[in-house]
Amino acid sequence: MTARELIAQWFERPQMGVASNERYITIAQLDLLRDLIGQDEESGALRKGMGRSFTWMPRGRDKWVISEWMGGKRNTILRLSNIVPSESGMLF
Repeated sequence: MTARELIAQWFERPQMGVASNERYITIAQLDLLRDLIGQDEESGALRKGMGRSFTWMPRGRDKWVISEWMGGKRNTILRLSNIVPSESGMLF
C-alpha cells in the first residue's frame, strides 16, 4: 500500500460532522502514513511541524496537512487542492 492509497481510503468514506476536505485519524494511522511517505519516492516533499504534525507536498494538485492534537484526540488530515495551474505551468 502507498501513502496515496491509504489517504484515498480515508477520503472515500465520509465522516459525520467533518468537512469534505478533512478527516479525523488515530495516532497509529498518523504514524503509518508517515512511514508510508518515508518509503515513497516523494518523501522529500515532507515538511515537519510541531510534534508529530507535518505537511506532505507531493507532485500533483493535492497537498496534505497532517496535524496531531494535544492528548492524541482529533488528529486530522486536511486536503489542500489547487484546481488552477500556476502561470509557470506547474501546480503550487
